[in-house]
Amino acid sequence: MKPNRFAFHIAAFLVTLVALFVFSGSGHTGEIQDRLLCHALGIDFAQGEYKVTLQAFKPSGAGSDTPVDITKSNIEVIKGSGRTVSEALRQCENEHGKEVFLGHLKLICLGSSVTLTQPRSLFEFCLRDRTVYLGVDICLADNAGELMSTELSSEMLATENYTYVIGKNADKSRTVRCRLLDVLSLQSDGCAAMPVLTVQMPDEKSEKLSEPTIQVAGTALFKGGVLMPEMLGTDDIAAFCMLCGTGKQADIVIDNGGEKVSVSLAKGSSKRSVGQGSDGLVYKCRLSVVVHRVKDAASVSDPDETARQVKRLLSQQLVRLFEKCVSEQECDIFGVGRLLRHSYPKTYLESAGDLGRFYRTAVCEAQIECLVE
Repeated sequence: MKPNRFAFHIAAFLVTLVALFVFSGSGHTGEIQDRLLCHALGIDFAQGEYKVTLQAFKPSGAGSDTPVDITKSNIEVIKGSGRTVSEALRQCENEHGKEVFLGHLKLICLGSSVTLTQPRSLFEFCLRDRTVYLGVDICLADNAGELMSTELSSEMLATENYTYVIGKNADKSRTVRCRLLDVLSLQSDGCAAMPVLTVQMPDEKSEKLSEPTIQVAGTALFKGGVLMPEMLGTDDIAAFCMLCGTGKQADIVIDNGGEKVSVSLAKGSSKRSVGQGSDGLVYKCRLSVVVHRVKDAASVSDPDETARQVKRLLSQQLVRLFEKCVSEQECDIFGVGRLLRHSYPKTYLESAGDLGRFYRTAVCEAQIECLVE
């Protein structure tokens, strides 16, 4: 009797498990059909209205059986407008008769016409949606709608192209990575840096570029929520990205006896602090790097000279960028205000929120440690 009873319970369990899979699978299919699965969202502002451009996955269209289809696109571009982003999204829902689902959102692209003066109001649609991941990437484009509408490589989802390019360039210290949480935590006078994406269209005369590609054009700066007119170049911020951003490695060009030599760096460690000098704040930063691969090894005969060149270049980058952003434009992307609050809380409170006088007189002291392998 006992073996038979055990077999009965096992059979009942398997039948119940199969039933759960069947019913849950059919219900999930119905939900997908009734939703616009948004992977990327572009936001522009024109004529007093927000224009949104969604990249939504087509669950029933050609190419939807697999995430990769070399012949058909499985991305649908949907547009809407409204006084707020939430209202624009509702227009997309009303016109398509489906709910916009943001649980798969991987990228938010802002047009250059969008300001971050009230970030929580702008991203209210994210804060009210519990499915939105606060670590979603944010980038900038001259026109977010055009970027979202550009048909990219047919071998992968367009959104994967965007996030892949941002991640690789951030790892290689060519730009910084900006997350939704970073923007939401900005104060009224806060500063933000985010990658700028552009689309390079194919050239009929060139055989190398047969389809549009995504590129990082630089790093945009926001001060007080307003976009600053000049962005940072991809080749001038390697030291800053390795010190403050997500940079893990960098490729730089040094002058080795009058000859340009490309070297590859790997980040070791970094440390930042502030102190009080005779004329104002002193921003002290220490960065250690490893030259783990010399691309033109035949041209480099003295490792000590290579280390000196790397130290000099990275120090110049840090000091020059600090003076340009913090001292001259009072755009604190180096985190001087945060360090001041932690190290000198009384001085920070006495500033009454006006840190400009600290920024204008602050100087940067960079110490670079370099190991050549």
